Amino acid sequence: MSSTERQAAEHAGLWKADRGKAPHYTAKGFLSTGWTCFSCPLDDCDWHHDDDVSRPSAPAVLDGLMREHLASHDLVDFLRSLQAARDGIVAVRESNNRAWDVVSLHRLRAVRRGQHPTSDPVAQMLSAALVGTVEHDEVRRELTELSEGVAGAQGIASVPASARQAG
Repeated sequence: MSSTERQAAEHAGLWKADRGKAPHYTAKGFLSTGWTCFSCPLDDCDWHHDDDVSRPSAPAVLDGLMREHLASHDLVDFLRSLQAARDGIVAVRESNNRAWDVVSLHRLRAVRRGQHPTSDPVAQMLSAALVGTVEHDEVRRELTELSEGVAGAQGIASVPASARQAG
């Protein structure tokens, strides 16, 4: 198994764990015990292999396990997962486009009022969120601060994917 394939299988395990799917543990808790989970990348498949990092399996063994498992799926399983991924990407693009429409609307309203296009604070925050600038960290910080003491609002701020994977 190449390092790219190994990373993809590890990523699939983390992704599924983050979403409450098999493997049935939290990614952070499980990884801290010294195990690496290799998981089937197909959406509806719970197969996974846990590998002890203190005694890792030989790459050829991992490759054999993954190939044997993947061979148990037929072409329709792969096509179904690819279509679901495509549908998800289209939905995200459409959502992104709608959010940019809101940014454009706020910017044009500012221009119509004789202001600079980026003077609208809502447009600035939404634009920062969409492009992932450092300024969006301020929004997360304020969300966390405002949610303290509000029932059901704990953990309301999003967590960047890079922080979830590193944690």
